[in-house]
Amino acid sequence: MISCQRRVAVNARVEDAFEYVANWRNYQGFMPMFSRFDATSLVQYGVGTSLDTTLALGKVEMRTTLEVTEFVKNQRILVKASKGVRLRALWEFKDLGERCMITFSFDYDLPPGLAFRADQKEALEKDLQSSACRSMELLKWVLENQP
Repeated sequence: MISCQRRVAVNARVEDAFEYVANWRNYQGFMPMFSRFDATSLVQYGVGTSLDTTLALGKVEMRTTLEVTEFVKNQRILVKASKGVRLRALWEFKDLGERCMITFSFDYDLPPGLAFRADQKEALEKDLQSSACRSMELLKWVLENQP
């Protein structure tokens, strides 16, 4: 399993940061590794939300279905894949007064049947880490610059 974790302090209230991340419609604005999100469930907020997505790993695009499996208001959001690429994305929020600390953890397994050489797998890992860094930088920028 390939893993990466990024942490960032944001000049925003924890409630505002949490609500922004809890709204799946915002994901494309700060998660460059995903090129598409479509809701597939009646539930649109919290546990039970299901999303059909396209994940770009290097030059390979793969469809996967994500489901919100844990949702603790202003504290954590856990999203896991139920179909396609096996992945897990966790956002954790810590209140620091007028600021908050956001920790993003992302784990995934390459799908079986996709054969990658060691150098290709290493390149995918670097690409994922770069995307995770960009995601957190974009999220920080959005949260600190929204009205």
